[in-house]
Amino acid sequence: TEYFIEFINGFDCDAERLRNAHISTCILSEGYRSWGGETSHEDTIWQDLARVRTFDRIALAGQKAAFKAIDKKASELYFIKISIEELLRDLKGAKVLIGYEVSWDEERNTDANVSAGKFYLNIKMMNNPIVKQITLEFIYSDEWASDLIKTISAE
Repeated sequence: TEYFIEFINGFDCDAERLRNAHISTCILSEGYRSWGGETSHEDTIWQDLARVRTFDRIALAGQKAAFKAIDKKASELYFIKISIEELLRDLKGAKVLIGYEVSWDEERNTDANVSAGKFYLNIKMMNNPIVKQITLEFIYSDEWASDLIKTISAE
């Protein structure tokens, strides 16, 4: 279904009202763009649609890598950690991520959990945020009036 959504950059319009209600729209302005780029999640961290997409894709890739360790010797988990670190390093180099940290969870990797073959790897990261709004304020000032007088007074 196709609906016309009014978009006037910098002014109150349908697209801006939808954006304020956390509803993303596609607009055509110098190419197609996602206007809003937000979810309606109550946690502000997960309202950024680009962040959700980025983290979901990284999580799927990490889970796929980690699944290869199932039914293998625990000593091979080193390679899973290295594989995830390499993925994140590549994403940082591609400017998808700003930074990351991968570490074994000291609290949850208890002797009992390790003996039971249960391991916990923490992956902390920050994505490169997408610019959603730039506010430009144009202000008139007559502070250069004397420059004009100097210019027109020059002989």
